[in-house]
Amino acid sequence: KASVPGPYTLSGRLLPNAQYADRYAITEALLPIVRDELAALVAAGCTEITVDEPSMSCYAHREDVRRFVNIFNRTVESVVNRCRLSTHACFGNYKARAVGKRSYAPMFPAFLDLHVNEIHLEMASREFAELELIESIAERMDVAVGVIDVKSYYVEAAHDVAERIRRCLPFAPADRLSFAPDCGLSQTARWAAKEKLKSLVAGADLVRRSL
Repeated sequence: KASVPGPYTLSGRLLPNAQYADRYAITEALLPIVRDELAALVAAGCTEITVDEPSMSCYAHREDVRRFVNIFNRTVESVVNRCRLSTHACFGNYKARAVGKRSYAPMFPAFLDLHVNEIHLEMASREFAELELIESIAERMDVAVGVIDVKSYYVEAAHDVAERIRRCLPFAPADRLSFAPDCGLSQTARWAAKEKLKSLVAGADLVRRSL
């Protein structure tokens, strides 16, 4: 498995200049580099890749989301059908605060055309707002639902996780669903991250045994 930041997200760390007029120009310069990196990963034996583009979800409310889809699909075109592809749509995590407008509405239905096998959504920190979106996603691809809040130091119990998972089942078949933290745990203290992950496993097991 590998996680690779996409070109639009990478471009946010660089400043436009005389050569690259704006963020999209930087993105286009980075795109073939990332595409080649993905192809190299598959050639080396990687079977699962997440192309992480959180900047797309953070700025979907004010940018052309169809342009985002085009950028993403050109980035992954070298590895489509050669590995399991996923992407992660979240709203950022700066000192336990979101960076973007916390709504998936601007992204859909456009993001249903992303060339991926799975989309991972941040739900726990948003009290499962817009959970109904997973129904339309599951008609096209798998859905990974965030059921652990990485921005909170409340350590979910197994029964909390189980309850959150059960909320998803009316909207999508169980075999289309997987469950994960909302986002990466890089900004969560190790002691909390470990306990949260234990609860994730235990909560999923509770539901699995009841199906």
